[in-house]
Amino acid sequence: MVDFVPNVNVPPDLILPLLLPPLLYAAVRRTSWRQFTANIRPIFLLAVALVFVTTLAVAAVASAIVPGLPIAAAVALGALVAPPDPVAATAVAGQLGLPRRLVSILEGEGLFNDVTAIVLYHVAIAAAVSGSFDFWRAGLDFVLSAVVAVAVGVALGWATNKLMTALDDATLQIGLTLLVPYASYVLADELHGSGVLAVLTTALFLAEYSWVPTTS
Repeated sequence: MVDFVPNVNVPPDLILPLLLPPLLYAAVRRTSWRQFTANIRPIFLLAVALVFVTTLAVAAVASAIVPGLPIAAAVALGALVAPPDPVAATAVAGQLGLPRRLVSILEGEGLFNDVTAIVLYHVAIAAAVSGSFDFWRAGLDFVLSAVVAVAVGVALGWATNKLMTALDDATLQIGLTLLVPYASYVLADELHGSGVLAVLTTALFLAEYSWVPTTS
């Protein structure tokens, strides 16, 4: 260790809610809504179905290799390694000069695959703590988490859009923009929804319906 560099201890529980919401929000606001809606089917097939299949495949292999490994722990391991790195995929696609549609699919899939993996991981951890894993219960928890997150994201996006039209001060508008991703994440999390999906939904709603000031 370097003596003059302070040793800062950040509680692990704060890392995800502090860093993830603004990064996701900024990434989605740079995403083209038109490109996203045009490729929504392949994006969700890759971000949801493929993550599920990869998680189950990894869980099956882990259970076969490690005798006595609980199913919930194997699913948690699968959820950790299932989503690919969106930054690496986008960087490689840019260097290879891939078609814009394919790049858009990779970017959209990269935003939503983490949502699926994080929800699966939380469900698996809860099952591991309780000592039992119910596949149908896990599926229901996943659906409820997604529904709550989307509802929170749309509601907060609508409220934010209304506040933006009411605020005349640019400083207040910027401050509101900084607070929105955190509010969306925390509110959805408190209601047992996916905070990540709520942030994505809010950002997508504002990307499509946000108020844009006009210049005279």
